[in-house]
Amino acid sequence: MSATGTTSAIPGDRASWATIKSLVRIDHAKNDLLFDCDGGSLIDMFSGNGTVWLGHANPRIAGRVADQLGKIWISGGLETQVHIAALAAVERFFPDNYKVAGLYSTGMEASEFALRVARVATGKAGVVGFENSMHGKSLATAFLGWDNRDKVLLPQFHRLPFVSTHKEEDILDRLASVLRSKSVGAVFIEPVQGSGGGYSASGGFYRKVAEQCRRAGALLVFDEILTGFYRTGALFCFSALGVTPDIALLGKAMGNGFPVSGVVVDRRHTIVASMLPGSTYAGNPLASAAICATLDELDRVGIADRVASIEATIKKALAPLPESGVPVRGRGALWIIELASGDDAHRLALQLFNRGVFVSYAGRYLRLLPAATAELENLASACAIVQEVLVEDRA
Repeated sequence: MSATGTTSAIPGDRASWATIKSLVRIDHAKNDLLFDCDGGSLIDMFSGNGTVWLGHANPRIAGRVADQLGKIWISGGLETQVHIAALAAVERFFPDNYKVAGLYSTGMEASEFALRVARVATGKAGVVGFENSMHGKSLATAFLGWDNRDKVLLPQFHRLPFVSTHKEEDILDRLASVLRSKSVGAVFIEPVQGSGGGYSASGGFYRKVAEQCRRAGALLVFDEILTGFYRTGALFCFSALGVTPDIALLGKAMGNGFPVSGVVVDRRHTIVASMLPGSTYAGNPLASAAICATLDELDRVGIADRVASIEATIKKALAPLPESGVPVRGRGALWIIELASGDDAHRLALQLFNRGVFVSYAGRYLRLLPAATAELENLASACAIVQEVLVEDRA
């Protein structure tokens, strides 16, 4: 359960997660269930930070990765057929004007590469992010989204408020003011703030951001690491919003739990050596096999219909929460429940854990990130427990 250590990013609460992690040792998992060494089970509504999109130990994906294990794990940068296949597998989900600029291991690594692409392509060092977004946990990517209270200030990095605290018109005015300097090379944005409360703006807001970037000569970077590949119902949020980003960031669901990420770039932008496109594990054959298998499986399982059923099940089960004063935001298979404090989130996550439901929390938000292949009976049962625990807590 090492993935749980990454959920409490805004702000950190390692002691709390250590408490939960110390309660159980997981032996194995199957689809939407985790099984401990004592024979107990948990309904997994966390899915490894949303990575296990097609279920734990998915046999078709496991088989492809196991087959690759007997061939080659890493090639030292020499091209492999499976890497070529992975590039093609990702690009078939995009319009022809996009290409994969690189495949990596983590979302943070993808975000860092996107920063370099933008700086070299535009010749501008400035970058804009929005409060409570999650683009990674390096100094640069973390600073884009939140104050890590480490007293690090990065020149030419601008963090603007988002719709949880400000009106869209005010945010757009602030963005225009920053872009007016003509020193900004990239604007990073999450279409749904997965760690920051599930907030998202209107379609018109994102389109106006895109237009401002175009006029200022800044690249628009859409971070779809969590939302991509049908997590919110649409294949990608940017297409549903009518936005054409310069760069799209991918990850999580793309490898079904195997460490993968990707940077997809408009073909107008040439990838050159000064962008430092490679790394030790970039595009390695094992990751490439996981990508190929996962994206093939997406087509096979009828993902859009599954996500629609998940959304309907969750909306129905959690309907009493807003009525009792608990805000719920989400769509598809990404749902956020807002609580009064991080202490409440930890306490209630622990209660749910003790009742057989494993959820994520970040700050004062509980997060429900079920697999698309989750059994609807298990999903309904887990949501009923969530609803009961939270309503009882407010009684």
